[in-house]
Amino acid sequence: MAKDPMDILNQRNAEVAKIRAYVDLTEEAKNRKIAEVNEKAQAEYAAAREAAEQERAKRLEKAEAAVFRVPMPYGATESEEAQIHAAFRSAYNEVRATTASPESPEQAEEELGRILGQAERTGDKLLARAAYHRAIDLGAQTVLDAYLSIRPQEERAWNSYTEAYQEVSQSKGIEGLLERGLTDLAFSEAAG
Repeated sequence: MAKDPMDILNQRNAEVAKIRAYVDLTEEAKNRKIAEVNEKAQAEYAAAREAAEQERAKRLEKAEAAVFRVPMPYGATESEEAQIHAAFRSAYNEVRATTASPESPEQAEEELGRILGQAERTGDKLLARAAYHRAIDLGAQTVLDAYLSIRPQEERAWNSYTEAYQEVSQSKGIEGLLERGLTDLAFSEAAG
């Protein structure tokens, strides 16, 4: 887990206060020591920020893989896996073609709901999953909810994915930029 920037800043401030309290050092020596402490803190902060970015990206990648994977039976051979993937691609392409050019987003969502209903009635797990993946692509929330309502493990994977996606988006969005800017400002102000 990456170190909190505020912890780094507070530790740096405490070290600077300690240096400033030395009565037997010249101002030049104090300034040199403070510059060293500041440089170390800024490097630690940059490393912590990079580690946090990598951690968020890794969490998103893992969550995305859990949501978009095609389940394989335990002990499936490579050729069986290839057949399952081919069958899934076929089901997905069929679902995509059916919902490719609807007159409205509601019409696409309605068609996806119909496909999911048919898949559930017939026990076609790959078609249901294809409808689910297409619902993700189109943002068809009612279909997502219907698919996930009877699949708690899939719902947990979906929730992990959306949380990780939001974290990454926020860190790259205006909120993340503002937070980084304010932290950078705090580091530069405390140096002086």
